Amino acid sequence: MGDPVSIAASIAGLITISTRIVGIAKELVDKVRNAPETMMRVRQEVESMQPIFGQVYLLLNGSGLGLNRGKVSIHNLMATLTGCVIVYTRLEKKVNDVCGFNDATMSWRGAAVIAARVKWGLWRQEEVLVIIEDLQRQKLSLNLMLTILSW
Repeated sequence: MGDPVSIAASIAGLITISTRIVGIAKELVDKVRNAPETMMRVRQEVESMQPIFGQVYLLLNGSGLGLNRGKVSIHNLMATLTGCVIVYTRLEKKVNDVCGFNDATMSWRGAAVIAARVKWGLWRQEEVLVIIEDLQRQKLSLNLMLTILSW
């Protein structure tokens, strides 16, 4: 993941995963009784990162503004995006476990039947709060990089 094309592919993958997580979280919050407040917070954090990924993607497919002029190191961007991939992978696994999906390839389109097999005991608020903090940290890093590049 060193060139802009690989980074753009990673961002596209993050957008795909975030769309899936937001879809599941929305379904759970809307249809399952007693959905934890942290599920809504996860949804909000993931949704708030989607436009940031979009801006980074546009940046890389555009002029490479700032990346080529030394404002932000491509290695710093790669490290931050790698951190996002790690956090999103942990979050996706957590959501899949709670929903009873056996693997990440199962589609959330069957979310209408999720309600019967949600295992809130696997949600573990403390673990989710750590993931939310990690999401916020990654969002802050990407926002800072975008701010520097837009100066």
